[in-house]
Parts: sequence; C-alpha cells; structure tokens
Amino acid sequence: MRHNFIGIVISTAMDKTVRVQVAKRVMVHRFQKEVLRHKVYMAHDEMENCNNGDVVRIEHCRKLSRHKSFAVAEVIKPARSWTDPETGIAAQADVTTKEFAAPKVPAPPQNDINLESDMKTYEQTGTLGQ
Repeated sequence: MRHNFIGIVISTAMDKTVRVQVAKRVMVHRFQKEVLRHKVYMAHDEMENCNNGDVVRIEHCRKLSRHKSFAVAEVIKPARSWTDPETGIAAQADVTTKEFAAPKVPAPPQNDINLESDMKTYEQTGTLGQ
C-alpha cells in the first residue's frame, strides 16, 4: 500500500513540480486539544495541469530527485476562478490570503443625505430636517 495524502497546491513555479501543503490533526496530550499541523511535500506533476489552490491527491513513488518522492495522482477539486464581468479577465484564488487575486470592490452604499440642504435647514430652523 502506498502513502496517499490529500492537500492543497501552494506553488507551481517549478517545471513539472508542485508544492502541496498537507494538513493533519494532532492531539497535544499535555493540553488535551487537537491542533492542526501542516507539512509541505514536493510532488511530480507530469502534465502540469495543477494550479494554485487545487485540492489534489499525491501518491508515494520512487525518489525522483533530492526532495521529490511523491507524484500527483489526481486533481480532486480545481481552484475557484473568477471572471471580472467588466474586463473579462479571469483571476485565480490566492492561496496565501484566501482571497481572489483581483477582488471586485463593492460600491459604497448610496444614502439620501444631502449635507448642503441639511445645513441650510439647520441654520434657518435650528433643527435638522429629516
């Protein structure tokens, strides 16, 4: 039986190699609490079809280089992508900040307060008219 891990691709900067962050829960007996620990594996991606943020399954294989002894077996869930409706530019989800690389900022809410007319009303009557 081969070692299989499920993790998130955090880097695709190298040729045919991806960095996969695998999380596991560990019990700290001193405090009787479960904590989340992470380990980063380098995995071989022959077809280079992984992107940042993809959830992948990596499988142990023979040692391919000094740090690489895993291969990407399958892409379980592709990363979320978002297309800006105004420009049509696609943006990938940023793994480090858990936000999109080019977020669309919502417009501020429009209120019906008119400062000039309110100040004139206040000067004339002494109270703010609403």
